[in-house]
Amino acid sequence: MRFSCYVLLVGLLAVAFLGVAGCRKNVEAPATGEVTAETAVAETPPVTPLALSPEAEKLPPGTKVAVIDMPEGVVQIELFTEETPKTAGNFIALAEDEFYDGITFHRVEPGFVVQAGDATFVGRENPAIEVPVEADKRKCVRGAVSMARSFDQNTNEYGPTSPTQFFILKKDSPHLDDNFCVFGVVVSGMDVVDGIKRDDVIKRVRILTVGEEPASAEEPAPESS
Repeated sequence: MRFSCYVLLVGLLAVAFLGVAGCRKNVEAPATGEVTAETAVAETPPVTPLALSPEAEKLPPGTKVAVIDMPEGVVQIELFTEETPKTAGNFIALAEDEFYDGITFHRVEPGFVVQAGDATFVGRENPAIEVPVEADKRKCVRGAVSMARSFDQNTNEYGPTSPTQFFILKKDSPHLDDNFCVFGVVVSGMDVVDGIKRDDVIKRVRILTVGEEPASAEEPAPESS
């Protein structure tokens, strides 16, 4: 009889221990980290569709507008595709290939210019593109957009046009008129340009057309590192 009671007591204690262990397991078990389809959709950040500014909408139908989306705001640039088809066309091709997404403004000179598009800063190689220096009738005024050119102090001459680096002037710069092709001009967002600091990141550059509806769906912009 005493032995039977002892066995029964041991059995009850074992059951109680397993019950407590099971409760502890339920409480302390770490999350599996599994992502279901529902949670994946919920965690995807919404993409704000880009639209033309009121100033850009006043441009003639068919005008191409480059929209530079940055954390600090949006800059919109009228592109002179008829006057400078090669230079503007090269910029459009790069933007449509999402080349500028995630690239920084690596050069900022207060009261003069901001410049971006150096692919080496994000580990990309510059594409093998040759952009001729197109003749244009535009002046290098505040808001003018052009591609960069290196200056050789030995020959006192400018070198080839950069295939990727573009700049935006923050003030009138007539000394550049004869050496730089103006392929666009800022129509809205000059306050954003004035506030750009070195290493500010471009989230994305997209090309919109006046008179056409922008694409409704787009991939999320890359996160800045």
